[in-house]
Amino acid sequence: MLADTNRQLNHGLELSADGKTLYASSSDAVFSWDYDATAAKRTTSDPVTLVSGMANTDHTTRTLLLSRKNPGMIIVSRGSTENVDPLALDINSGHSQIKAFNLTARNGTTYDFVRNGALLGWGLRNSVGVAEDPTAGGIWSVENSVDNMDRDGTDVHQDNPGEELNFHGYLNGTQDARQGSNYGYPNCYAAWDTSEIPRAQSLGTGTQFSIGAQNATNNDDICKNNFTAPIITFPAHTAPLDIKFNTQGTAAWVTFHGSWYVFLSYYLLLIPGFPVCFSGYFSLLPNTSPPSPISGTIN
Repeated sequence: MLADTNRQLNHGLELSADGKTLYASSSDAVFSWDYDATAAKRTTSDPVTLVSGMANTDHTTRTLLLSRKNPGMIIVSRGSTENVDPLALDINSGHSQIKAFNLTARNGTTYDFVRNGALLGWGLRNSVGVAEDPTAGGIWSVENSVDNMDRDGTDVHQDNPGEELNFHGYLNGTQDARQGSNYGYPNCYAAWDTSEIPRAQSLGTGTQFSIGAQNATNNDDICKNNFTAPIITFPAHTAPLDIKFNTQGTAAWVTFHGSWYVFLSYYLLLIPGFPVCFSGYFSLLPNTSPPSPISGTIN
């Protein structure tokens, strides 16, 4: 398939299980083409626009995931418009959200990302990696958290906040309280190194904590009680980009590209023990100075 410069495709790419439909994304929309997997070429020149209304600056990738457990459902992840995006506080903005869209019920219309779709999670700064557990069908994501942050005037960004592995429920109707919930961004984050956080008496690694000035409406208790904490917290600024399961759904691999201002290069982690009994994680491809400790923080 030749690059489609008219659509400014930039990240998301999926292929249907039968090899007959190719999906790709721009910063604003999700498209599909008829496709011949045997010949490795599209069979239509103009795409169908499936989802639109996602244009914003900064985090412009739109990760796509076709559900194999629930055929016809496509998951789309949209990030924030800046490092700390105040628009993400509004559920109706569509910023920093993961949604699922039913392609079989589309009836020729184009879904609007803000108004349509099933909300899997919001308050998610930039969840670049999204995966489906191949056995139970649970939806998981890995999030790139904020870069520069302070708390009560103290810079705490060197080793905070932690990156996140989050769970978003199921597409088959199985009830889970976390599905559609708020994961905290842009006010609440997962702590990694509590030693550099002022007034951190009740905090542990993986605990949700608030940034900025602490007061009656912005504090750790609100973060802990009102928002969904990550399942696993990774070291700060490691930037997880993808997550893949083995065919049994008993282990997952997470890739990281590291930081642009803290010396952390790429590495690969294995997380054994899915779906309910994690046993931490360990590095398979460590960088020259791997984050310490290489261990899982399970909530």
